[in-house]
Amino acid sequence: MENESGQIIVHVKWGRDKFNVPIPSPSTTPLSQLIGTLAHQTSIPPNQLKLIYKGAVLKDPSLTIASYGITDGSALVLVGKEGEVPSAPAPAPPPQQVVKKKNKQPETDNEQVLVDWINNLVGGCVDPLLPSIATFVSQTSKNATNKPKHALPMDKLQVEHARLSEFLLRGLLDLDGIEIPSGWTNARQARKDGVRRVQGELTKVDEAWGDRKRLGA
Repeated sequence: MENESGQIIVHVKWGRDKFNVPIPSPSTTPLSQLIGTLAHQTSIPPNQLKLIYKGAVLKDPSLTIASYGITDGSALVLVGKEGEVPSAPAPAPPPQQVVKKKNKQPETDNEQVLVDWINNLVGGCVDPLLPSIATFVSQTSKNATNKPKHALPMDKLQVEHARLSEFLLRGLLDLDGIEIPSGWTNARQARKDGVRRVQGELTKVDEAWGDRKRLGA
């Protein structure tokens, strides 16, 4: 809840870092002010920053914080345009070449072509990461049934969490950037299903990492 002055605190995750940013009055403070604050803290130009809230990119910096449904304690994710989030080699072979390939939307008048492309985009984002996600969850989640005898140290798990989060967030950004003509309901559903799938894997990774952090080093 807002305090007496109307101020709230939002939590912004950026790779391995987390910022607690005070918002004086969310009903009058534009998103651009939050972006400016984060640009100062990260040294990344504002036009290269994207904020994600509940799986959706916040696009209009002129809208107020409150208009996006952001309240006290809300968790947002910050992604830099040029890949500033730290990444490192993973315990499993990193599928970087598959995931990082630039995805260009096809120019077509056939809705099914776009639907197939969206499905391939989602598969190309998630499928190569599934072995790494399964390994990460087995080493971090309190509910894992296949825990290894010797878990990786905290610092290596931390960089793996940052790597997986980065790739999944970029998948969400790719899906958000798809332009779908009016009336193409199948394509819109394909994108919606894709967002749900990518967001589901991201939530799984984040929840497992939360379990591990609560255990301490």
